[in-house]
Amino acid sequence: MERWQCQPGMIVRASAGRDAGRFFLVTALCGADLWLADGERRTLSRPKRKNPAHVHPTRQTLPLEGLTDRALRTALKPLNDAVSAPQSKHNQIR
Repeated sequence: MERWQCQPGMIVRASAGRDAGRFFLVTALCGADLWLADGERRTLSRPKRKNPAHVHPTRQTLPLEGLTDRALRTALKPLNDAVSAPQSKHNQIR
């Protein structure tokens, strides 16, 4: 299977960790790591570092110029609302 190269502005879906199943925006690349933001828990000023092997890229992109946390939340809301069940056993309430 061909792996896509993640670029800043690309929307990705986390496949591992406590945020598995949620959608994020790639804000930057740093070496082999991605910096992700969702505008809610992880703002554009405080992105999350993530291993590229733990995300699945989508074909959707957003322009980073002039993007605010509010606009990012609005863009990702339909995608994250569609994710109803946790994808990881760590997300489940016991």
